[in-house]
Amino acid sequence: MSTIPGNPVTVENYLSQPLVLGEPDISGPMAVYPVFGAPPSLGYISMARAHGQGLTVKELPGGASVRDLIVSNPGPEPVLLFEGEEVLGAQQNRTFDSSILVPAGAEQRVPVSCVEHGRWDGSRHGEEFRPARHSSHPDLRREKASQAARAREAGMEARADQGRVWEHVAEKSMSMGVNSATGSMNDVYETRRRELDDLAGGIDSHEGQIGMLVQIGGEVFALDLVSRPDVMADLHKPLVTGYSLDAISIAKGSEADANPALAKAFLDRTTETRILERDGVGLGRDFRFEDAALVGSGLVAGEELIQISAFPADRNDEPRRNSAADPVAARQARITRASRRRR
Repeated sequence: MSTIPGNPVTVENYLSQPLVLGEPDISGPMAVYPVFGAPPSLGYISMARAHGQGLTVKELPGGASVRDLIVSNPGPEPVLLFEGEEVLGAQQNRTFDSSILVPAGAEQRVPVSCVEHGRWDGSRHGEEFRPARHSSHPDLRREKASQAARAREAGMEARADQGRVWEHVAEKSMSMGVNSATGSMNDVYETRRRELDDLAGGIDSHEGQIGMLVQIGGEVFALDLVSRPDVMADLHKPLVTGYSLDAISIAKGSEADANPALAKAFLDRTTETRILERDGVGLGRDFRFEDAALVGSGLVAGEELIQISAFPADRNDEPRRNSAADPVAARQARITRASRRRR
């Protein structure tokens, strides 16, 4: 199979074998399905691993920009910056707008959004950022993905709306009962850390796993996938912590309502969706997609899918259980797997 950048193709074109959902792990209102796929071809490592091997994330050297950072990778392998990962410190906390493969031995300017509206500390300009213990929660990532997809469709750079990101952080902070002096999303996570750790601790990382599909209160919230099991293992805890924040704020007190038919329908719809590629910021080609059911983004390199994140395009706070599958079949398939429930 050969594809030409700029031509519409589907995610399925970059899969050498179908993706498979495993049995869900259940914790509180969350059901998280591990995703398995073909062995990877391209070698790369996670930001968390690279950070311990000399990778640095800093403000731009010629003068800080809210919307951009500079990443230096002195190592011998490319490094994946995963969309939604947060970095803390320097002049204000940020989150990556896109998944980017930073080449080995390279310095890369990368697009970000600020998730700490009330701090701009020039005295910390030269400070290195550190990886957060969490990724951004799915609701924020979905909104950013939609904004970026529409910007690209309009012929602009695929970036989130910074003003709306700040509004979202403020709304989430209020809904979680957290008053951060600097409007910091990280303060929300740290204030609710015990609850988040308890909930996230019930979701296992599985050998060979390359992705996760999460349902909260029976509703699909996100699908996250990379090509390498070792990188997914590094991303597992931050991603699940992000899922847990939405679970606490939106579905606290409700039970998990695992719905394998709905999960499979969402996975299939994602792999069948049409994408339009553009040259990536680093290695590979970036893609975005949005239709009536799905919104998301991803990264391909050569003929291999490196990363994809997908979200329901129009998620309601009340679970919408049967929108992606036949209602009768979905209702019959809905189960609660008590044997794997974690409290």
